[in-house]
Amino acid sequence: MQPAKYGVERRFKGIPASPGIAIGEAALRLTDEAALYNETIVPEVIESEKKRFTAAVQTIAEEYRHIFELAQNEENTVLPILETYLMILTDTLLADAIRRRIASGLSAESAVYQEFDAQKQFFTATKDPILRERAVDLDNVRERLLAGLRNATITHALAANKILMAQTVTPTDLMLYRSAGILGFATEIGGIASHSSILARSFSMPAVIGLRDAAHSVRAGEIVILDGYAGLLIVNPKPETLVKFEKRKQQEEENRQKLGKLAKLSSQTTDGRAIRLQANIDSLEDVDAAMMLGADGVGLVRTEYLIAQLQRFPTEEEQYEWYKEIAERAYPRPITIRAFDVGGDKYAEGVPHEENPALGLRGIRFLLYKKEIFSSQTRAVLRASVHRNIRLMLPMVSTLAELCAGLDFIATCKKQLAEHRIPFDADTPVGIMIETPAAAVMADDFARYADFFSIGTNDLTQYALAADRSNEYVAAIFDSFDPAVLRLMQIAVRAAKKRKIPVSVCGEIAGDPNAAELLIGMGVDELSVTPTSLLMVKKHIRKVNAAKATNLAEDAIRCSDNNEVRQFLSSRRRKAKPADSAVT
Repeated sequence: MQPAKYGVERRFKGIPASPGIAIGEAALRLTDEAALYNETIVPEVIESEKKRFTAAVQTIAEEYRHIFELAQNEENTVLPILETYLMILTDTLLADAIRRRIASGLSAESAVYQEFDAQKQFFTATKDPILRERAVDLDNVRERLLAGLRNATITHALAANKILMAQTVTPTDLMLYRSAGILGFATEIGGIASHSSILARSFSMPAVIGLRDAAHSVRAGEIVILDGYAGLLIVNPKPETLVKFEKRKQQEEENRQKLGKLAKLSSQTTDGRAIRLQANIDSLEDVDAAMMLGADGVGLVRTEYLIAQLQRFPTEEEQYEWYKEIAERAYPRPITIRAFDVGGDKYAEGVPHEENPALGLRGIRFLLYKKEIFSSQTRAVLRASVHRNIRLMLPMVSTLAELCAGLDFIATCKKQLAEHRIPFDADTPVGIMIETPAAAVMADDFARYADFFSIGTNDLTQYALAADRSNEYVAAIFDSFDPAVLRLMQIAVRAAKKRKIPVSVCGEIAGDPNAAELLIGMGVDELSVTPTSLLMVKKHIRKVNAAKATNLAEDAIRCSDNNEVRQFLSSRRRKAKPADSAVT
């Protein structure tokens, strides 16, 4: 493909609505703002205007029903959207209100525009971002109805093998554009929870939204690159930019072929128990890789990455932008942001020197000691939580007093944001890391206050066995398969089950395929691993029978040492291998 057809390279940053890379010519679809009528009519044509409105409703209803038939074989996300649109269109109360406006002297177009605008005021006025997205549903139906009144036709075929540039795109149009062979789309408005964004993700169609004024800045036929991972639109790419993204797109295609169906298959056992398989991430690139590999979310955002990158503690605004970007790239999948876990082997400016840092001012202790750092991070996380796919996790909690102090501090930050009318998700889940024997033993008490547990087996092993994981002299002792560690994990899992809160494992053992059956048998709901381990772990999960795994876990925990545990698991795998070999 030839770059820079019309001029210099230009970049627009928006919101990543659906992951993927698309490269092609731009196809434009722009709405004339002047078409949003405010026309009056003479009394003699009122009845004919009413009839014109009724005819348009019938025409668009038939169009929706036709698209409904086309969507019968699509994923379940499609049909409810079309049903919603048809319900809005055929709402008798709405139709009667439009007819009253026509009777008052407005043209059919003006009556439709004004009544729909009045109806959506409730949604746009709310602080809830999910409800605000519902206003887009009304806009989409209104747009189709106005097009019907104007007898306007949209030639979807003109966008075949191109990237659509528009102010907005309705789900019904998206269905037809997809049938015509569209490569992806970029819009000026819209949200990641909108129906068009949901459909794009279900179709695996690259999409970027919220590109303010971008559609009006691109000419038909210009070469554009759509990066649905980063929310980036590049117009007239330089040769080197084009080569870079063509290589990325090729790698994406090769990975998709190599992975086959596994990335899209559900992460569940042979007897139907769902296991949420998530990724541990340090960077935005990790998020992209995890989403491509079919991760169910991000189980651990190591926020210390920002400190290492900047060589200082980041500001609230720097953190907000980073957390928001991660949440948008992963949406609608959940992400779990761990508060700064510094101290011990994780040095950062502002951390005091200690003779024994592993037993000193680590995790939640440091955050409560440096409240200005804890405040800026908590506020940034809450501000980024508006799409309701963010969880906040407190590290290295060992006492109930630490947990309660942390929760009180978070509540204060919420109050501050509310007083300044800054939007956030007031119900953002707050969980804790189970990383010390004390936390495991007290898990039943912690579960009364925490919304979820995440077991950090690396530190839990280190503290349970008094073996520094970075010390080569005790490397043989440091083993997460040790029965002492497994029994502490079991206490935490049982406490979570008793209180009906989810429990995950995010330490290295979660990425060990030998441990998948053991962890599932213990009752773990979620596993969080490095992106490169996702598919390997999923493959093993899909071979596990959860009912049988429960018995295996109970037997393993009764072993006397780590070697016995490993030998036991190895012998069970050898026995199960012939029966499992056909399972993928």
